[in-house]
Amino acid sequence: MLVKEKLQEREHFSDIDIRIADYVLERQESLKEDSVRQIARQLYVAPSTVIRFCQKLGYEGFNELREEYLNELLYLSSHFQSLDPNFPFDRQDRDMTVANKIGVLYEEIVRDCQSLLVPETLSRVVDMLRKAPAVYVCASGAQLGVAEVFRDKMMKIGKLVHICAQTDEGFYHASYCEPGSLFFLISYTGETTRVLRVAEKVRERHLMSVAVTSYGSNTLSSMCTCGLYVSTREKLINNLGSFGINVSVMYLLDVVYAGYFNRDYGRHLADKIRYSSESENVGREDGRHSDNPILKDGPVLRG
Repeated sequence: MLVKEKLQEREHFSDIDIRIADYVLERQESLKEDSVRQIARQLYVAPSTVIRFCQKLGYEGFNELREEYLNELLYLSSHFQSLDPNFPFDRQDRDMTVANKIGVLYEEIVRDCQSLLVPETLSRVVDMLRKAPAVYVCASGAQLGVAEVFRDKMMKIGKLVHICAQTDEGFYHASYCEPGSLFFLISYTGETTRVLRVAEKVRERHLMSVAVTSYGSNTLSSMCTCGLYVSTREKLINNLGSFGINVSVMYLLDVVYAGYFNRDYGRHLADKIRYSSESENVGREDGRHSDNPILKDGPVLRG
């Protein structure tokens, strides 16, 4: 959940809590200039009251809340300036106009997702993937298809990935899998009960895990070893289609695959070409072929 959403959810807020929340929301980027004492003076409350409010939202104190909120504002103010990710096209748009808008939307989603990548975290995920004796991806819905593409790519360079199509399947894999195994747990909200059951078992057994989830704090990201964040702009229901999560997951898994491939580029390339050629019967009469010069294989030149 984003800090902004926490500040706007007021079910258990006191009158003083509401005043502090309103102050933070109103100040926005100007909050970087404020201290606990300044806020307390402005609202006629004790500094300890401000600190307790921050702790109520799950932060150690005001400095942590301020830093996360300012980072969030920076993220939310970037990208998607001329396009609504929830309603990227209009009823009156012609087919090619829609096509162009979807193209722009994909570009924005990837840029948005890329802005959330932390270099150290990405390197850690790739290293965990290399070390893991077994890899599992727990997903549902459209993300299952994306996960299967990831599995296919990894298989062709010698790394087996298991897809858990049913969450119960993921739970039992987490219960019995080899120590050191790695789990990719995909959930946009990070609050899906069935996915959290798998995450709890993974944590209980001290296995490695990567949350592929929305930006901001949520239960899944707090339970996993580390997280990769998807573009977090779409509403859960009020949208024209779940473009953001699908494109984001595809992009992130491709990035992880490419990182893994690049760790041993020469061997992976040679193996992929060798076994793909054998599988497709390339060069044989009954093998896969094309007269299209773009598709024809030529010499592989790499530095």
